[in-house]
Amino acid sequence: MKHHFLLVNTIFLVSIQYLFAQPEIPPTFNQQMLMSTQGKLDNVAGSPYQYEEFKKGDLYYDGKHKVEQIPLRLNIYNDQLEYKAKEGIMAFGNPHRIDSVVIEGEVLIFFRTSRENKISGFVKLLNPEKPSLLSKMKVEFFKREDKKPFDLDEPKPDRLERLDDIYYLWKSDRDIQRVNSVKKLIKLLGKHNSELTAYAKEMRVSLDDPEGLVKLINYYHELD
Repeated sequence: MKHHFLLVNTIFLVSIQYLFAQPEIPPTFNQQMLMSTQGKLDNVAGSPYQYEEFKKGDLYYDGKHKVEQIPLRLNIYNDQLEYKAKEGIMAFGNPHRIDSVVIEGEVLIFFRTSRENKISGFVKLLNPEKPSLLSKMKVEFFKREDKKPFDLDEPKPDRLERLDDIYYLWKSDRDIQRVNSVKKLIKLLGKHNSELTAYAKEMRVSLDDPEGLVKLINYYHELD
């Protein structure tokens, strides 16, 4: 509860920082009209989006500007943030200018591709205080499968499938490590090993339990 409050409080404080910002998206963001790409996935099963429908969200950019309650959605497959404008569906052409996006209470941040970073594109920020847990959502395209002899089931069509999220521990911009087990997460945190191990065992924390992972990180901050 304490750290849920911290996350809400962090969003509130960031909102205050951007309070007197320009309430519009600058033309330099309006670089990619997506009308020509919409039909490419019409005959493909599944969805590339985090949310199928556009949802009202808040956009923070350039360290000082904020645009409130604009229709947004994340295309996970293309790693593009889309918004609905009068001209049609647009994608942000300069996502590195985005500080954060808040949609349905979830915070998204953007990482540039670099040699130092083991992560790039849009990710969910699950804890406001570093070290933070990051979640990279993944959608992959799978081609139609050929029907095998004596197989009674119909082959799967061309499709997009949502894969398991990939988790990272974010200590600093130069220290972002992939988390592939609870044991590794505890090791990467570097302190309070015995307490965290006991907590994870008691609460049955696993990689299939993002809420449990967040609580484990929150418990680390309580101990620290």
